[in-house]
Amino acid sequence: MALGPTHDVTMPESNRAAAVVPQLSRYSLASVAALATDVAVYMSLCALAVNAPVAGVVGYAVGMITHYALSTAFVFDVAHARKSAPRRLAEFAVSGLLGLMLTGLVIAVMTDHFAASAFAAKVVATIISFLAVFVIRRCIVFAPAADKNNWDADLVYSKSGSCR
Repeated sequence: MALGPTHDVTMPESNRAAAVVPQLSRYSLASVAALATDVAVYMSLCALAVNAPVAGVVGYAVGMITHYALSTAFVFDVAHARKSAPRRLAEFAVSGLLGLMLTGLVIAVMTDHFAASAFAAKVVATIISFLAVFVIRRCIVFAPAADKNNWDADLVYSKSGSCR
């Protein structure tokens, strides 16, 4: 499955930037599926009388695993990252935890210092966290490994829709 349009390195920067849109769209769909999985697991566990915080953590973890599976299959070109699956998974999990911390921070700042409603703060936090985690995953977790041959490295970056 092709993960993005095939471009050569002579493509103008503006076109390279536009190549991010299909990847961001696939990432958005993966995020929606992961959230649905998270909520379904959470609600199911709560219905089974599991403690809500425990159910929340389990749901979040299952959602993150779902997101990882979809990200490696449909969003990012893992072959060019040249990282082991355990390393990618660890980096993916850390990026998810950074997103979780960023969400908490944004909500705290907006509610405590800007008198925003809890809902408005959550909406803003979700958008900021989503974009930040996408950039981290695109530029670090799934970034293609640098090649000794710069032309090849540029070609790999442009094909996979990574940061460069």
